[in-house]
Amino acid sequence: MGYTNMIIWDDEKDLKLQVERNISFSQISEIILKKEYIDLLENPSRSNQQIFVVKLNDYIHCVPFLIDDDSNIVLKTAYPSRKLNKKYMG
Repeated sequence: MGYTNMIIWDDEKDLKLQVERNISFSQISEIILKKEYIDLLENPSRSNQQIFVVKLNDYIHCVPFLIDDDSNIVLKTAYPSRKLNKKYMG
């Protein structure tokens, strides 16, 4: 992934993630900025998106994102993945 300006997200979606899944985009952005994500995948269902694979609360999560016209990383959502948890955590 090349140079990007910022990591951005929708505040309402972030609040929803905090309430429903006990995770936040700010936690995820720290992982991305420190380059501590586990993998970077193509999104099979959306060709304009990729997926960060991150570990949060001892479980693997998928974080779909896109790069906007200003070269910002736009985080779309985050969800736990049983399939990727098995792959990366054993």
